[in-house]
Amino acid sequence: MKYSSPVLFLQIALMSLLLISCSTTKNINYKNSDLISSLKKEFAPDSRVAVFDIKGTKKGKDIVYTGETTSEEAKIQLLSKTKSYYKGVENIVDNIKVLPDKSLGEKTKGIVRLSACNIRSKPKHSSELSTQAILGTPVRILKQNGSWYYIQTPDRYLGWVDAEGIAPLNIYDQKAWYNSDKIIFTDVVGFVYSKPDVRSNTVSDIVEGAILKLIGESLDKHFWVVGFPDNRVGYISKKSASKLKKYLSGKRQYTDSDVITAAYKLMGIPYLWGGTSSKAMDCSGFTKTVYFMQGILLPRDASQQVKVGKPIPIDKKFSKLKRGDLLFFGSKRKDGTDRITHVAIYLGDGKIIHETGDVKVQSLKKGDSDFAEHRLKTLMQARRIIGYGGDYGVKKLIYVKDYWEE
Repeated sequence: MKYSSPVLFLQIALMSLLLISCSTTKNINYKNSDLISSLKKEFAPDSRVAVFDIKGTKKGKDIVYTGETTSEEAKIQLLSKTKSYYKGVENIVDNIKVLPDKSLGEKTKGIVRLSACNIRSKPKHSSELSTQAILGTPVRILKQNGSWYYIQTPDRYLGWVDAEGIAPLNIYDQKAWYNSDKIIFTDVVGFVYSKPDVRSNTVSDIVEGAILKLIGESLDKHFWVVGFPDNRVGYISKKSASKLKKYLSGKRQYTDSDVITAAYKLMGIPYLWGGTSSKAMDCSGFTKTVYFMQGILLPRDASQQVKVGKPIPIDKKFSKLKRGDLLFFGSKRKDGTDRITHVAIYLGDGKIIHETGDVKVQSLKKGDSDFAEHRLKTLMQARRIIGYGGDYGVKKLIYVKDYWEE
């Protein structure tokens, strides 16, 4: 009994400390406040393409905001609405970074320098492959962590890339790159050579859709002389590449046959989660590549691609569908909305071409030898891209200095 009082005192002290700690946490943490949540929903509803990672901490009559965002407007609204939203707040301490980070200086843009640049969810090679960007793709550089850059691609996708994957450009280099003529590689895969001779050493491999600076042509007129964003120089066979301006001009009135031909070129290419190059790709990387070669910039993921293009009703006979339409597959959520997990291109007569293990053709019609029952059961929506450049959210690639300006 002689130890009961000290033990009781200790228990009371610990309980009091716990209550104080809980109370303090409840009053201090504004990370999940209605104001922050509402602004995040407005300015960054999809974390794959926008950043709004803000935390508010109350200190007396002050609120200290920390974190980062890609939207200057979101930050302005947060600061302007705080005092009316939280009664009794006298001062707001603004420690919010608007990306790009000022520490980058003028090097907030870069160009992909590898044939296929891996973009990951975290700044380490063991992290998940989120997506890829191919040679010549312009990117926005938002911040740096050691030897990694946090970047944004033209389809607005965010992720981390090893510094070796891109060439950061200062203002002078940006102007020189964007003002130069370009070529686009049109074969599935190939090489850039050190001399105008396919037997010479290679400078780099190259994939379909890659874009390089056009310097000139070889003396025998069989090769383009091309420049990389890191100032390497090489030669590409003229049979495998076209002048970008002329190529895109010829795609202003692309047809369903153009789409189907581009899709068949990729038959047998293996599946890679996060892949978007003609070396290996996932389902939406496949559709993205096919339409990129028609001068169309689709969003990255299937769940994003389903939001662009004209909605097309689907009946049992597929009578409303046309060749080249995008078909989307998935399941229903508990709230009744569609959860899209796969995308394919419609070939007509119930046939689809898609990336599933490798790029292959399958049928949605029972009785066909290549009938894919699972795909028919999970078919959810259809969207038409052909004929709607500039409408229904379909973005056309226009020959400009920087195709951020779609």
